[in-house]
Amino acid sequence: MLKITTSMKVARKGDMVRHLQKMQAALKSPEHAVRVGFPAGKAPTDVVQVAIWNHFGTRGGASGGGWGGPVPARPFITAAIWNNRQQLRAQIRAIALGIVQRGENPRIGLGRLGQYATGLVQGEIVKGVPPPNSPVTIKLKGSSKPLVDTGRLKGAVTWDYA
Repeated sequence: MLKITTSMKVARKGDMVRHLQKMQAALKSPEHAVRVGFPAGKAPTDVVQVAIWNHFGTRGGASGGGWGGPVPARPFITAAIWNNRQQLRAQIRAIALGIVQRGENPRIGLGRLGQYATGLVQGEIVKGVPPPNSPVTIKLKGSSKPLVDTGRLKGAVTWDYA
């Protein structure tokens, strides 16, 4: 699970300082953060388990997977965020500007950020994260592309307010 939060520094003096400190305190509250991935209660438990096995890898066979060998780490959430960090920073800056300049509700901006980041994670799954599937897995599911089988993993990726 990835948690995206916002922060700012206050560098001005006078009345503006109090105003900015108040905004900073509001942005640090838990209701002004978003989680992307498989938030509790938003995805079936079996899909969450598959996501954990694939994201972090396993030493031995994943129970119920049928292949018996170790599962290599394929950190699809981390890769999606890392590969798109400049775009995410730009989104966060736009949210902050909207709050400061136009008085926009932070939850609305964070909702857009959550939807955007969800799309990035789903795109990473579709693109495929190395290494390719093992010959045994290819035989079982008929594809060398990891993370893509029934589409349940991609379909379960979502976001929620933290």
